[in-house]
Amino acid sequence: MVYSASSINLSYAGAATNTYLTKQLIYVVMGVGCVIFSMMVPTRKLANRNFIIISFFVMMILLLYAKFFTTAINGANGWINLKLFSFQPTELCKLYLVLFMAQITLNHENSQTYVANRTNWRPLVLVFILLALVLIEPDLGGFSINAFIAIVMYFGNGKNYRKALIKLLGILGLIIVSVQLMRFWDPLKGTKFEYMYGRLAAFYDPFKVSSTSGQQLINSYYAISNGGLFGVGLGNSVQKRGYLPEPYTDFIIAIISEELGAIGVMVVILLIVWLVLRIFLIGIRSNKPYETTICYGVGTFMAIETLFNIGAVNGLLPITGVTFPFVSYGGSSMIVLSLALGIVMNISISQKKSRRV
Repeated sequence: MVYSASSINLSYAGAATNTYLTKQLIYVVMGVGCVIFSMMVPTRKLANRNFIIISFFVMMILLLYAKFFTTAINGANGWINLKLFSFQPTELCKLYLVLFMAQITLNHENSQTYVANRTNWRPLVLVFILLALVLIEPDLGGFSINAFIAIVMYFGNGKNYRKALIKLLGILGLIIVSVQLMRFWDPLKGTKFEYMYGRLAAFYDPFKVSSTSGQQLINSYYAISNGGLFGVGLGNSVQKRGYLPEPYTDFIIAIISEELGAIGVMVVILLIVWLVLRIFLIGIRSNKPYETTICYGVGTFMAIETLFNIGAVNGLLPITGVTFPFVSYGGSSMIVLSLALGIVMNISISQKKSRRV
C-alpha cells in the first residue's frame, strides 16, 4: 500500500517509483531486528532504576535538540535527520513513558499503601516535563498520545477500578468540552500554534476552509466515498494523484479504503485489533504487576494511535499527524512499535517457560 499510495506522484516528479517502497522495506528489516533485540533483553534490565533515570535525560536531550537545532517540517521541529531516515524523539517518548509508568508500579507492587503512594508528585513532574517538551515542538498528535498513555497507565494501576474508570471518563469529557468550546473562541489563533487552530477549523467544517486546512480531510472523504464496499482496485485510486497530500503516511487508510474498499479496511483494522487484544491478554496472564503494566501500556499505545488515525481520516477527530501502526510509511514509528512488540513477546516467552517449569 505504501508503494501504491506513493508511486504515481514520484512518477510525476520524475523520481524512481519504488523510492518509498525501498525505504519502507529497509524500515521493516530494521523493525524485525528491533523485535529480536528487545526479545533478548531481560525485562529486569528495563526495570533498572539507573536505566530509567539515564533514559529520561536522553529523552530530554533528544526532544530539546529536535526543538532548537533542527529545521521545522510542517510547522513543527520534531525530526532529527539521521540520513537513512528522519527520527522523531516523540515516538520513542511513547515507549519510554510505558516503561517509566511500569517502573512506578514496580516500586509499589509490594506496598500495602500502594494507592496512597501513587499520590507521590515527583514522578508526575518528570512526565509533565516530557509532555511539555513534546507540546512546544509543537506536536499535538504526539502530545495527545503520550498524555493518553500516561493517564491510562496512571489511573489504570489502582486497585479501585471503578474510581479509575470514573476519573478517565471525567478527563475525556473535559477534553471533549474544551475542544467544542474552541468552536466559539480559540486561544491558539494568532499564535505560533495557529496551525493547530487550522486543524481544528478543518475538523469543525472542512468545506468552509476547503482551499487551506480542510483540503486533506475533504479529499479523504472523496477517497472513502469512491471506494465503497469493495474498492476501485489496487493501484486505481484517484485521490492519491496529487489531490490527497502525502497519502502514504497519515492518510494511507483513505487510500486503502478507495482501492480495497470497506472490506479491505476492515481486514487491516481487525488485524490491529487482534494484535492489541493479544497484547492485553499476555498482560492479563502475567502474575508480575510490572510486566502486566507494560503490556497494558503497549496495548494502549497501539490502540490510541489506531483510533487517532482512523478518527482523523474519517473526520471524527482533528487531524493530528498520527500514523497508522505498521502500515503508514515511516522509520521512527516502525522501529519504536517493533521495540515495543519485542518487549511484549519477551514477556510472553517468559510466561511459557514458567508454565513448563
